[in-house]
Amino acid sequence: MKLSQECTLLQNELKKFAQQVLAEKVDEIEKSCSLPTDNIKRLAEMGIVGAIIPESHGGAALDTIGFTVVLEEISKVCASTAFVIAVHNAFFAYPILKFGSEEMKKRYLPKAASGETIGGYALLKTAELEHGGSLNGPCLDGKNPFVLNAAANGPIVAAVPLTGPNGLNLYVIDTDTHGRKFTKTSKTVGLRSAGIGEYSFEKVQPLQANIIGEENQGQMIIDNMNSYARILLAAISLGIAQGAAEAAIKYAKERVQFGQPIVSFGMVRELIADMMVSIEAARHLVYEAALRVDRGEEYATAAAIAKLLAGRSATAVTTNAIQVYGGYGYMKDYPAERYFRDAQMLNVICSTPDEDKEIIAKNTI
Repeated sequence: MKLSQECTLLQNELKKFAQQVLAEKVDEIEKSCSLPTDNIKRLAEMGIVGAIIPESHGGAALDTIGFTVVLEEISKVCASTAFVIAVHNAFFAYPILKFGSEEMKKRYLPKAASGETIGGYALLKTAELEHGGSLNGPCLDGKNPFVLNAAANGPIVAAVPLTGPNGLNLYVIDTDTHGRKFTKTSKTVGLRSAGIGEYSFEKVQPLQANIIGEENQGQMIIDNMNSYARILLAAISLGIAQGAAEAAIKYAKERVQFGQPIVSFGMVRELIADMMVSIEAARHLVYEAALRVDRGEEYATAAAIAKLLAGRSATAVTTNAIQVYGGYGYMKDYPAERYFRDAQMLNVICSTPDEDKEIIAKNTI
């Protein structure tokens, strides 16, 4: 699939940046499990942090295919950095941009575009957070250990169930909201530097002025947001797979056994071939889903297919990469095990493979 000249130039720029800047720091931030603030700052200077935000609000106004190749290149080297940028755009900027009021856009998007604030998203799927109501509106009480970009401690988008029949509202909860507190970074198996963490909420009452969209539109907005996010997360899975394959091939060319590089062994060559077939198939589906968005076509099914296959590809490719490394693949001195762990995390964020299959089946039958 041929990219436009503009998109190819952007891809080359980010590839150079990832190899020259991100590669030097990825092991350090992985060991410290710290948010890659320096990486984010550099990407903000390049305009990437505000990727989908219009120029009128200080953003880069990238189209979806452009943002897809950006995330792919970054995640080849550091998936955690790519994830922070993807969450900031898909789960924070996107719902405000598409459904927020003009006042809300002016209040949040310029700071989000410059990187002054990094937005987060509080996943709804937790039983440790109580949702109640009072005379002053909905109320949050308890904790949520699954807040994306939590460590950035910026404004977060949160879904709040209504007290009546089934329904949701989507709110922005500001950093200085009384009762909201970042408590700790979650110890995840992968994406350890992506700032996924826990927030405690003590009788937090979201402001009515901070509602995204209209009353009881929360689920509709989440469905739209998730469809868009699936493409970005699929791009990160694709980048992980490509990065793992490139690292494994480089190792296979350098590793000598029985007087010859192991890349000349039939079993290793078979693993490499399987990796490349899987990656190329996933890339076509991910790019096509992104292009559907840019063409203004329906893309929910294509996004689910792309995330499902890219996730499978990343899991299979990183497993094969470990096999190429042999015993070294299980050691933290080499990147294969990090790629493998990051791939596992991407499979369960936003939607699980089973949920992606349900979307595909529902929209196909």
